[in-house]
Amino acid sequence: MHPEELFELFYKNVRLDMNPVGFPKYYSEVMKRFWYERFMNAYNNVREEVGLMSWAEAPQMWLAGYRENAQPY
Repeated sequence: MHPEELFELFYKNVRLDMNPVGFPKYYSEVMKRFWYERFMNAYNNVREEVGLMSWAEAPQMWLAGYRENAQPY
């Protein structure tokens, strides 16, 4: 599956309470871009800056679960 398609699947699971403090309490393009960057960094194994590491965990765990479930048994 294409990375952008995977991101759209991941983004469906992002809740407003997962955002950093100060983000709007509604879905916005800024929020989507923030999570897109975190997701693509996780997808491409790019290490996040120290201040963003805690938000990098969600896409990393989501991708790990997706990859595990996508493997044929």
